[in-house]
Amino acid sequence: MAETGIEPQDETEKEFQSLMFDVKYDKEKFNNPETIGLLMYRLSKQRKETNHLFSEILDKLGEMEKTFKASNTGRVEQSFQVDEKMLSDVDRKIYGYIDERDKVDAAEIKEHLGYKGKNAASARLNSLYKKGYLNKERVGKRVLYWAKGQ
Repeated sequence: MAETGIEPQDETEKEFQSLMFDVKYDKEKFNNPETIGLLMYRLSKQRKETNHLFSEILDKLGEMEKTFKASNTGRVEQSFQVDEKMLSDVDRKIYGYIDERDKVDAAEIKEHLGYKGKNAASARLNSLYKKGYLNKERVGKRVLYWAKGQ
């Protein structure tokens, strides 16, 4: 028979009575100032360790960000210096068109250059993207391109 004087009917009631016993036990323990002091000490120690870990993580993320920015900046500038001379007239025309606008897709380039289909325009845009001149982002079925630095 349980402490409440009621016989448990199912598993839920048994679980509830077990939890109530734990709560009563904890309530009695928390009346003891030594127990509260010990818990507060452990909590502050754990918090200090957690803050130290977060600090280390933030430091490492900062280092990774610096490394990433330095490596990307170096590559992009270098590819612009090298590839700018190697761009064909058509690629220069595409890049100039994109640079004047916000974002474009292959259909706009197709219209601008008078291509019959989007495949040629898409191939040119992907080529400029791979060379580091353009950014690209998929939005639904469309792929948008824009000049780096915009």
